[in-house]
Amino acid sequence: MKPAPLIAIEGIDGTGKGTQATLLIEALRARGLSVSLFSFPCYQKTLAGSLIAAYLNGEMGEPRQIDARLTAVLFALDRFELKESMLEALEKSDVVLCDRYVGSNLAHQVARTPVARRPAVRALIEKLEHQILGLPRPNLVLFLEMPESLAQQRVLQKAARSYTKKELDAHEADAAHLSAALKEYKLQARKRGWATIPTVARAGPRSREEIHADIWARVSELPGLGARLRRPSRVRR
Repeated sequence: MKPAPLIAIEGIDGTGKGTQATLLIEALRARGLSVSLFSFPCYQKTLAGSLIAAYLNGEMGEPRQIDARLTAVLFALDRFELKESMLEALEKSDVVLCDRYVGSNLAHQVARTPVARRPAVRALIEKLEHQILGLPRPNLVLFLEMPESLAQQRVLQKAARSYTKKELDAHEADAAHLSAALKEYKLQARKRGWATIPTVARAGPRSREEIHADIWARVSELPGLGARLRRPSRVRR
């Protein structure tokens, strides 16, 4: 079998990425497939993740004053520290799923960059993550699209996080940043052919089940996944 497909779920804070990752894992496992999940940043598992937590808590100074190129390197190194684990999972699992991936670095660091310098930062992140660090490219990116006003409301409803004692971290607390990050996500989705999954309809927010149905429709179309789905079930570790 070829390496497993790599799927990334993206979107600004509060869009339900973790919820949809859980639902997708349950759906895949119910069909007899093994799934490996990576959630980024890995605040508790990597050195870079611990430094990202310090940055988001303001322990490195005012976040808006820190050059986005420096923070882009931190977020990329967080993934690089788990690169070997990801490559192993791509060989041993049927599906590898990432809750945030390179797309998040693009969206959030470009959002923090003056407009004139944004093309250079996009190029820097692309070269750093995939060429220099050699991180695998995703086969499918699922972009959960949600208005920033609703996303911010939902962030306030989250349970306490392990990496911060604050109600909102530096990115979540900055409405202008969330708006700029959302615009960059939309730009990248159009440019790179990501699967845009709407989380809001005319009548209001869509249910998690409706959103999952759209995600499953995209995932089940992945080349190579059909053969894995048709393969006889086996006991998995």
